[in-house]
Amino acid sequence: MNDSLNRFGFLDGRRDKERNRADAWKRDEAMEQLAALRDSNPEVYERMGTTARMSLGYYENDKKIAAQHGRDVNKGGN
Repeated sequence: MNDSLNRFGFLDGRRDKERNRADAWKRDEAMEQLAALRDSNPEVYERMGTTARMSLGYYENDKKIAAQHGRDVNKGGN
């Protein structure tokens, strides 16, 4: 069923999911601090909950996509 849904075309054309994710990305200082903690103190980071680690993964993935689409991800995300 999922394959059928992936081949479905919208009335106004196919969706560019990566462009939508890049446009929606906003810099989050809490996530930036969590990434810094992961890099500076991995033992503490590993003891954190799964939800925080997954959230950071999604945030960093969206940040990477935003950078690929020309967004400045270092300052304010514009």
